[in-house]
Amino acid sequence: MSKIRLHGSSSGYTEIAPVAASSNNTITLPNSGTLISHDGNGAVGVTSITVGTGVTIGDGRLTASSGIVGLTSTGLPAGSILQAVSSTKTDTSSTYAGSGGFHDSGLSVSITPSHANNKILIVGYVMTSVVGPQHNIGVVIKKASSIITGYLGDSDGSRTQNAAVGTNMVSSYENFTGQINFQYLDTAGGTSAITYEASIRNPSSTSRTIYLNRATTDTDNQYHYRTASTITVMEIKV
Repeated sequence: MSKIRLHGSSSGYTEIAPVAASSNNTITLPNSGTLISHDGNGAVGVTSITVGTGVTIGDGRLTASSGIVGLTSTGLPAGSILQAVSSTKTDTSSTYAGSGGFHDSGLSVSITPSHANNKILIVGYVMTSVVGPQHNIGVVIKKASSIITGYLGDSDGSRTQNAAVGTNMVSSYENFTGQINFQYLDTAGGTSAITYEASIRNPSSTSRTIYLNRATTDTDNQYHYRTASTITVMEIKV
């Protein structure tokens, strides 16, 4: 095996030796200029090196014409975000919510985890309003159409379990929407695509109409709003 030895200006040397390879590789040096520089404070700069076919190191970047083999999430530390997927609902909708029932909000997002043990961080909010003063609106998160029971308040008698709750405090002019935030750290549990969705709940004993991304009163003027609801999921390496 051949080596390149670079002698120091006064003493010592540095050797460059290739690793074992099953094919031929080429390092192309520039015709002029400085290949590697040092600023005296520990920072090293590389002008440009072409390694093999279509792979270039230089200008602070590693680029490849046909992808770089071997750059995977394997070497990333625990807690690294491997991917993030987000969905935003900007249109308005309404649902006639029966007493205590759950109703899909139309806000959902899908993610395909790379490892079953990795965590999925779910964050988002829904913008809602409900007809009638001082009525609560509950939100739960579903995974593959089933409620995530770990993200509910404790069961206690006849009290309604929810992940989060918002309240319509408007007593007369129902011109406002309320933001209900949610956040939960789930375990992927598999490597197939998972759909997470936010569902709304009417805990009242009376059926009510719940609106998303608009106020209950929606005549065409500047006092009535159009809002957006969003959900984001992130895969986190364990």
